[in-house]
Amino acid sequence: MTYENLRFETLFSQVNTTIENHKEIDCISGDNFNVFRILKMETNEVKMHSALIGDLLNPNGSHGQGKVFLDLFISTCSSKKEQFDTSNCSTHVEYNMGSMNDDRSEGGRIDILIRDQTNKHIIIENKIHASDQENQLFRYYKKAKEVDLFYLTLEGGLPSESSCNGLKADEHFKCISYRQHIIEWLESCRKEVAVLPILRESLSQYINLIKYLTNQTTSHHMQNKLTSIIKENLEASFAVAGNLNNALDQLSKEFGQKVEEAFAHSEFQCNYEVDFNRNYTGIWFYKADWKYFKIGFQFHAKNRDLIYGFTIHGDAKKSPVAIPPALALAIANLPNNIKQENGWWAWRQYVEEPYGNWSKLAAWEAIQNGSMLHMIQHHVKTLSDLVANESIANLLASELIESN
Repeated sequence: MTYENLRFETLFSQVNTTIENHKEIDCISGDNFNVFRILKMETNEVKMHSALIGDLLNPNGSHGQGKVFLDLFISTCSSKKEQFDTSNCSTHVEYNMGSMNDDRSEGGRIDILIRDQTNKHIIIENKIHASDQENQLFRYYKKAKEVDLFYLTLEGGLPSESSCNGLKADEHFKCISYRQHIIEWLESCRKEVAVLPILRESLSQYINLIKYLTNQTTSHHMQNKLTSIIKENLEASFAVAGNLNNALDQLSKEFGQKVEEAFAHSEFQCNYEVDFNRNYTGIWFYKADWKYFKIGFQFHAKNRDLIYGFTIHGDAKKSPVAIPPALALAIANLPNNIKQENGWWAWRQYVEEPYGNWSKLAAWEAIQNGSMLHMIQHHVKTLSDLVANESIANLLASELIESN
């Protein structure tokens, strides 16, 4: 065995031992239990994250702590601390600004809006699953320019240019992250309610959920131990970190071959086009008699936020083709559809955990043990069966006959 191989074996041995030890500790301590993950709400922006953060930021929220949490948020995230009156303000989740106009410069729904009695605003645009809308931050800025407009994502990424419409980060809005800012704020909140067990433990559960979503260890002891191991094996650690993406890319290509082979003798043609360097890539399934749409599995954020459903074919201008109204309505009215505003998806749904987030170990374990492929096969069959009912099948057939 070469010296280099020995260093890698030492590193992996130490890391694996640390992980296994802490798995046992987590089982004994109950740290594996997380009510939000059990209820499969971990990435639900509106009903989970915006609702919970909104209540904590509400001086009249169910927490009963008045403006303490709001003051801590402003202290953590805002550079305009003295400009907002937290002693007399109102908080709104999914605040309705009315219908959007044609150029999307007016209207829409604000995820979290806080307004004081002098009509100054704090606005938080919360992004976990959803993609940016055209002029979204631009139209919110009209309300928030008096105080603060925050763009909140898991890692603190920038919004799209079409959402900003000329607005600049750190001048017109501020990017904040769950990984840093929200965890720091929640930990400050937890210190304030250390003697209130229900609030304290609820905040701990939410902090652990965010650490899970942002690939952080929940145990400070484990984090310190891994840090020590990495420091002692720095060269090997850099080599491993530098090759992780290459290994995942190779695993992805191998999985793509398995998916295409699995559908090779089916009624579907399969194109595996996953590319972690770009947004909106995925896996596509075509059927010979489907003129207008295909079944798609698409990532909204390079390697996470995977959705699936009936996606509409594009035209030469990279816009969705015009679907016959009766067919579009029939697909849109199928059960469990989530509304999509940009016109590309006639029917869509989020892929369930752990399959929807390929930045997590659990997704790659599912790829290796075969359950990811089983999930894809199951959803393709379910969607195919949905449009095989007599009314939609006849509608598809009639449209095809008319087009010939």
